[in-house]
Amino acid sequence: MRKLIVTMRAELEVPDDWELVRHPSGISVLKVGDQFVDFDLAPLATTSSDPDAEWTDTNVEVVGKVLDCVVGLDSDLEFIIHH
Repeated sequence: MRKLIVTMRAELEVPDDWELVRHPSGISVLKVGDQFVDFDLAPLATTSSDPDAEWTDTNVEVVGKVLDCVVGLDSDLEFIIHH
């Protein structure tokens, strides 16, 4: 068995009233109104080799197989404020 490491980085421009908070479970999350938001791995699949193919998570079997292989996942959230 081989190990695959997926590194993802996303930058979001968010409204000033969104906050980073510690959820009672102990993880840092984004608070949007009364909702706690965390980020997760969402595998997307297609059967098309078309460059404009539609990628979705609707193939539950394939998505499940990929998610079953995940042995660790971590996300780090931080605000960078530019003045």
